[in-house]
Amino acid sequence: MNKNKTVAVVGAGIIGTSCALWLQKKGFSVILIDPEKPGSGTSSGNACTIADYGCVPVNSPSIFKRLPGLLFSSNSPFTIDAKYALNHLPWLIRFLSNCRPARVARISRILGKLLLKTYEGLNPLLEYSHSQHLISQQGCMYVYKTERDFKKARAANQTRRDNGVIFSELDAADIRDLEPGIKLSFARGILFDQASQVINPQSLTTRYIDCFQKNQGLYIKQRVLTVMLEKDSLKIMLDNGENLDADRVVIAAGAFSRQIKGVGTHYLPLDTERGYHVQYKGLESLLNRPVSWNDAGFYATPMDEGLRIAGTVEIAGYHLSKNPRNLKYLIRKGQEMFDLPEKPDQEWLGFRPSFPDALPVIGHSLMSEYVLYAFGHHHLGLTLSGITGKLIAELVNQEKPSHNIVPFSPRRFL
Repeated sequence: MNKNKTVAVVGAGIIGTSCALWLQKKGFSVILIDPEKPGSGTSSGNACTIADYGCVPVNSPSIFKRLPGLLFSSNSPFTIDAKYALNHLPWLIRFLSNCRPARVARISRILGKLLLKTYEGLNPLLEYSHSQHLISQQGCMYVYKTERDFKKARAANQTRRDNGVIFSELDAADIRDLEPGIKLSFARGILFDQASQVINPQSLTTRYIDCFQKNQGLYIKQRVLTVMLEKDSLKIMLDNGENLDADRVVIAAGAFSRQIKGVGTHYLPLDTERGYHVQYKGLESLLNRPVSWNDAGFYATPMDEGLRIAGTVEIAGYHLSKNPRNLKYLIRKGQEMFDLPEKPDQEWLGFRPSFPDALPVIGHSLMSEYVLYAFGHHHLGLTLSGITGKLIAELVNQEKPSHNIVPFSPRRFL
């Protein structure tokens, strides 16, 4: 009977395509709408890690002490546009309020429980789309330059252990044995032995969309302007003047979800963390697995196109101009860590959708049960894409969700 019900998914990044595939698996007729090539936005430029160990949020009690250095040091992975910050003070104040120890502990528990479901949502999609070859399981390493840096990270690493994350501790010799391509000396590290990575996130989304279309899914390359609620259905207005009818709509447009009118997203405190990467073609053999220089705020990841250096956080809004400071920072730090060419082959900017409490919204909108939200995943969009899609499909199918979604409700912002 679900074949007679049409669900429109707005946004064809990794979250939106995951929702679309899970809805197909439940038997729904699905339309996927995005003005750009599926997966070509923020989903394509991430650090490629399936970070099921990522329960420690960006929010941190230490940020109050570290903030001056983060803001004003030229050797910082964090940058902020002062004018933009002044115009968005409410968001920043809410973010800082979620850096208190009790709040961070709560956020970590919530994320930790959901992250335990990572592969419950991901593996069925990999099988459905025949994408298993795009996953590599060689673990993931965090490295610390000094013993002092390692001790400073002890509380965060204990939080990971408390939330079910398994890892082993490494000394300098272990790091050299595991990753001889790193030229910089690191005193300590930790290894998430069972962690996985995607060898090319764009290829994964492309496999998803190919599978989606082979199973009678309809992809429309247009921008959604407005969604109008009617008596028992929805009318979706596109920027080419056409209208579509649907029984349900899923908003999965990432950082741009607030730009869609008529779906109630305008009141949500959604903002963006601008993230960057640089990439070096043909140098993937320098590493065997993703390695994060934790204090420097980036991952170095081997992928099928080369070595990617991805990370940093910039608070500066949605404009498309790259900040040369962030790119130079990644290039400089990458060259400290590896023997790299003077210039990368690729420079990239993307927009991470971010709420001040580091949690996404997953569930029904407040205005109508016909409208569902699936966005705001911060640094965990790739990791949580599968389980988010599964939960959304369960809600549309009027099942009891297989995981408690109350902490992800938009009602928490009322």
